[in-house]
Amino acid sequence: MSTSAPAPLSSAEAPPPSRSHLARKGLPILLATLLSRPLGFVREAVQAALFGASRLTDAFVVAYNVPEMIQTLLFSGVLSNFFVPVITRYREQKDELSTVFSLAINGALVFALLVAGLCFVGAPALITLAAPGLSGADHDLAVFLFRFMLPMLVLHCLLAVLKGVLNSLDHYAMPEYAGVFFNLLVIASALTLSSSYGITSLAIGVVLGSVVQVLVQLPVLVRSGVRYRFTLALAHPALREMGGLVMGAVIATAVVPINAFVARALASTLPAGSISALAYAFRVFLLPVSLFAVPVYTVLLTDLSAAHQQSKSSVFKAQATAGLSLLFAVALPATAVLLALAVPVTRLLYERGQFSTTDVVLTSQALAAYVVGTLGYGTSQVMVRLFNATKDTRTPAWVGVASIAFHTGGCLLLMQVWGHWGIALTTSLVSYVNTAVLYLIFRRRHGPLDERVLARRFVIHLLLATGLAACLSVLGHPLAEAPGSLMTLPHLSYFAAIMVVGAGLYVACGVIFKVDEIQALRRTIVRWLTGSRGCKPGPQAG
Repeated sequence: MSTSAPAPLSSAEAPPPSRSHLARKGLPILLATLLSRPLGFVREAVQAALFGASRLTDAFVVAYNVPEMIQTLLFSGVLSNFFVPVITRYREQKDELSTVFSLAINGALVFALLVAGLCFVGAPALITLAAPGLSGADHDLAVFLFRFMLPMLVLHCLLAVLKGVLNSLDHYAMPEYAGVFFNLLVIASALTLSSSYGITSLAIGVVLGSVVQVLVQLPVLVRSGVRYRFTLALAHPALREMGGLVMGAVIATAVVPINAFVARALASTLPAGSISALAYAFRVFLLPVSLFAVPVYTVLLTDLSAAHQQSKSSVFKAQATAGLSLLFAVALPATAVLLALAVPVTRLLYERGQFSTTDVVLTSQALAAYVVGTLGYGTSQVMVRLFNATKDTRTPAWVGVASIAFHTGGCLLLMQVWGHWGIALTTSLVSYVNTAVLYLIFRRRHGPLDERVLARRFVIHLLLATGLAACLSVLGHPLAEAPGSLMTLPHLSYFAAIMVVGAGLYVACGVIFKVDEIQALRRTIVRWLTGSRGCKPGPQAG
C-alpha cells in the first residue's frame, strides 16, 4: 500500500456491503467447520486418552508442528496473503486462470520438494531448535516422527494453491471439508494401529489424511472449469506481480508460526506436559476462531480485493467495517462461553484415559489465556487483509517483525510468574497490539473506517458478553468441581441446559436492547418457523 491519497471513487459505486452479505458467503465455511473441528477435538481426545500429556506426546506435537509451521510460513499463509488478491482479476477468464493455476502448482511442487529434502537432512538441528528441552530418546523420537511426516509439507503446499484458486472463485467449503477426511484418517489410524506402532500411528494418519485432503479438491476444481496444463510461461504478468509481493508476504506470515515456535521452545523448559497442555488448549481456542473469524476474513479478502481492483474505496471501507462489526457480534460471546467454562470444557473434551486432573488444570489455564485473544486474533487478521487486498504486503510484515520481539519478551516475563499460561496470555496480548498498530497505519494513509459505528457495536457486544460470562461462570461451577467423569448423562444434560439458558439470556437481552445482529437472527428464526413465503423479511442490518 503506497502512502499516496486514497483512490478516487468510481462514478457508479455499488451499494455498501452488509454484515448479512458476509455471513451468507461465509456460511459454507462455518458449516464445514462445524463438521471438521469437532472431529479435531475427537482426534485430540483420542490422542489424550491413548498417550496422555506426556513427553511422548510432547515429541509428537513438536514433530507435527514443525513441518506445519514450515508449510504455513512458506506456502499456505504466504499464498493467502498475495495469491488471492492477484488471481481475483482472472476469475472471469478461465483460460488465463488455468494458466496461472498451472504455473503456481508447478512452482509450488518444485519448491516444496526442495524444502522437504533440506528438512529431512537438517531434522536433528530443527528439532533441537524447536524444543531444546527434549533430549535423548525423546529427541530421537521427535526426529523420526518429523521425517516421517514430511510428505505433509509437500501435500499442504499443493493444497494451498488449490484453496487459493477455489476461494478466488467464491468456493470456500471444500478446503474446509477436507479437514473432515484428515481428522477421520488420523483417528482411525490411532485407534487401529496404536497397539502395534504406538505414537507413530498418529504420524501414519497425518500422512494419509494429507493425501486425501488434496484429492477431494480436484473434482470441485474441474467443475469450476480450471484445468492443469504443463506450462513454462514464466513471463506471465501474474507471476511478476506475485514476485513483487512475495517477500513481504513471507515475513508477515512468519509472525504467527515463529511466535508459536518460540512459545513451544520456552514451554519445553517448563515442567513435563506444558507443551501438550498449550497444544490441547490451542486446539479448543481454534474452535471459535475457525467458526467465526476464519469465515469472515476469508470471504472478506476476496471481496476487498474485488473492490480495490474496481477502485471502489467507499465500498472497500464499508466492507471492512461490516467485517469487523460481524466479528464483534460472534467473537465476543464465544470468548465469554469458553472463558467462563474453561474447566468444564477441558474436562468434557479431554479428561479420560491417561489425561489426569493435573492435565485438566494445566490445559484449562492455557485455554482461558488463549480465548481472551479470540477477538484480537480475528481483528488482526482482518487488518492484514486490508493491506493485502491493496497488494501491500510490506506493512503487515514490518509490524509483524516488531511483534515477534514483543511476544518473546512478554513470554519470558510472564512465564516466570504464571508458567505455561503466561505464554498463552502473551500470545493474546500481542494480537491486540498488532490490530491497533495496523489500524493506526491504515487510518493515517487512507482515512478512518466508520469508527462511531464500530465503537458502538463493540461496546454493546462487550456488555452482552460480560453478562453471559458471569451467568455461565456461576452455572458452570458445579461441573468444574464435580467428582469423576463428566461424560455421564446427568452431567451432559446439565451442561446442555446451562448453554441453553446462557443462549436464551443472551438473545433476550439482545432483543430487549434492539441489538442489530440479534434482531436479524430473530427475524430469520421467525421466517424459518412461519415459512419464508408467508412472512416478509425485515430490513437487513448493514
